[in-house]
Amino acid sequence: MEEEDEEVRALLGDRPEGDSAVRGAPRALPALCDPSHLAHRLVVLLLMCLLGFAIFAMTVPLPSRLRLNGWGTVIFSCFVCIGQVIFALGGIVNAFWLMEFGRFVFGIGGESLAVAQNTYAVSWFKGKELNLVFGLQLSMARIGSTVNMNLMGWLYTKIETALGSSGHTTLGVTLMIGGVTCILSLICALVLAYLDRRAEKILHKEQGKTGEVIKLTDIKDFSLPLWLIFLICICYYAAVFPFIGLGKVFFIEKFRFSSQSASAINSIVYVISAPMSPVFGLLVDKTGKNVIWVLCAVATTLVSHMMLAFTFWNPWIAMSLLGFSYSLLACALWPMVAFVVPEHLLGTAYGFMQSIQNLGLAVISILAGMILDTGGYLLLEVFFIACVSLALFAVVCLYLVNRARGGNLNYSAKQREELKLSHTE
Repeated sequence: MEEEDEEVRALLGDRPEGDSAVRGAPRALPALCDPSHLAHRLVVLLLMCLLGFAIFAMTVPLPSRLRLNGWGTVIFSCFVCIGQVIFALGGIVNAFWLMEFGRFVFGIGGESLAVAQNTYAVSWFKGKELNLVFGLQLSMARIGSTVNMNLMGWLYTKIETALGSSGHTTLGVTLMIGGVTCILSLICALVLAYLDRRAEKILHKEQGKTGEVIKLTDIKDFSLPLWLIFLICICYYAAVFPFIGLGKVFFIEKFRFSSQSASAINSIVYVISAPMSPVFGLLVDKTGKNVIWVLCAVATTLVSHMMLAFTFWNPWIAMSLLGFSYSLLACALWPMVAFVVPEHLLGTAYGFMQSIQNLGLAVISILAGMILDTGGYLLLEVFFIACVSLALFAVVCLYLVNRARGGNLNYSAKQREELKLSHTE
């Protein structure tokens, strides 16, 4: 215990008794090295955003006591890197089964890394900055997706020219070079693990060490508001990602757009979300009222899908609305988990949320394809409208349940600040 205290004093820069300076007064750490200072936390935020720059594939729940804010994150990043290498090697040797195995390994780490990223966000920024942080993370993820979509094709062409041929070898080499972003994530994970451990020593924080073992059976302790958040997540994203996946052909067939124009309008959701997510995150931080903002986002998305389904108005209007509402929802919805879940269950809650979101997307994508094949795009849009309507109903239920229980999900920023101060006294 004394050795740990000495180490902490050394980190804080305490001077020895015989120092000529003021005795007993610790030397202040530079802002970038002080875990309690905003500048240091901004460095952590940058690393958190870069951590999620690699593309995520699928998810696994985290039922064990594996430390999320430390070596667990490094392990997940290693899975991502190894999976990408296997995936690329499968392309080089023309073995599709090896590529599938690579994506499986990649997926073991990918969505788990997203869970760790969310847990880092709550650990370092729980309070008035949390919504902004989630917005910045989403923004970086969308930038990563945009870079991938625009850069990989160009890189493939360059490698094809250099090798003098196309095919599986060119594809494999392209994927191997693209895996550099996975190495970036691994480096960020290593640095974050060090900074997180260092902050615990300096600030005497026990992040992730609650003394309770996290088990899958903890799900039974999830509250009704948390289950409603899960339902909103599934139903809302079911009407966004599958639609974007099928959207290009929809705009070509219904609105007679060219292939290039259809691609442009289909990507506007991500283009808008990149700059607007931090803006909406800051807005929610300043105002609070997360449930109201989620309600606005879901209602706007419903209007957007109804415009696409039942009118021939310029679809740029509807897709722009969808981009704004998608950005707003992510900033307001995901941080709410931290308001209704004890800290020792955060990893399990976020892991379960990621899991059911991906399971829902998988099932909905299959259903969307079947509906499109049998009933066409109008029936498909009606299906998406039904999904968003169910999400809207769940938001209303969440508002009523939270109000009846005196919960803090819809607190204003001022009320949350007062609650935080009362807990620290």
